[in-house]
Amino acid sequence: MGSDFKKIQEGDVTAFRQFFKDFYPSLCFFSNKILHDEAAAKDIVQEAFICLWNKKNDIYCIHSAKSYLFKFVKNRSLNYLRDNHSKSKVKPEELDNNYSYHDFAIENETYCIINSAIQTLSPREKQVIELILDGFKNPEIANQLDVSINTIKTLKSRAFKTLRTTLNGVSFQLFSLFYPEIFN
Repeated sequence: MGSDFKKIQEGDVTAFRQFFKDFYPSLCFFSNKILHDEAAAKDIVQEAFICLWNKKNDIYCIHSAKSYLFKFVKNRSLNYLRDNHSKSKVKPEELDNNYSYHDFAIENETYCIINSAIQTLSPREKQVIELILDGFKNPEIANQLDVSINTIKTLKSRAFKTLRTTLNGVSFQLFSLFYPEIFN
């Protein structure tokens, strides 16, 4: 990945797209955790990548780039809360003092592992899990997919079984911590 950042510094758009693809989802997840506003989170993350591209010659390694993105997204998300008087569950001062790049790096890696495991599910199971992650309940999912609630329960059960196997015990416990809405 270090050599890929050198390519980014040289203006390689393909390398930048891959870097974007690798880190965009977890940065959106992080920002949305603060904002509880998916659209605003996506806007902030996109802005972060634009700024990174414009400053690519001032950043010397992949770790600095990740740190820059994290700080940018964190600060812009906090500013958004302040400026829009949002009713976030997260207090800006708590996040500012208690959430570090190291925490983000661990959370990002966990997110990537979980997301990778979700991608191994059958298309229908994946669809059900993604809808659950979007906040839909079993009856809403059944209605949206035009199937019975029992079908949703079966797909959900199979997906959990696959995820438990794919993620092993400890990772599956992390999955349940990161996505408690699935287990309700």
